[in-house]
Amino acid sequence: MNHDRLCAIGHNLADSMASGLGLVIGYYPMDVFGEAASSPEALIEIDFLNGRVVRGTPSDELEAAAALFADVLPEFCESNGAKVTDFKALSATFNTTALGNQVLLSVTDQSGRSSTTEYRGVPLKRLKVLDSLGRTRKKPRQAG
Repeated sequence: MNHDRLCAIGHNLADSMASGLGLVIGYYPMDVFGEAASSPEALIEIDFLNGRVVRGTPSDELEAAAALFADVLPEFCESNGAKVTDFKALSATFNTTALGNQVLLSVTDQSGRSSTTEYRGVPLKRLKVLDSLGRTRKKPRQAG
């Protein structure tokens, strides 16, 4: 499976959670950034494959939402031309910085290729950087 397609699926899941609406799992209001800001770790990390919060101190509602994301993941992947088994790992770390809301999306596919992509704001947008010729480009993914 194409790694970029898996990253797009991960982005859609993280964006659904970041939006506060949880439309991927039906209408399920949540405030992941607010919970990240109030967590002693100052972040919330969600493991979408296993449906659990792996870092941070979430509310019961956010823990339930993480489980629901894992429940719908197989069908969501299929509707996007992939299989849940194409992923080896899929997680998103939500935090709030002085520059605004930030999400680090980590994807590892079954072939072992791993990447981390940084997003900001709501809806989640990839950061832009200047290349060596002064052109604006999307910030490259970091190889895992």
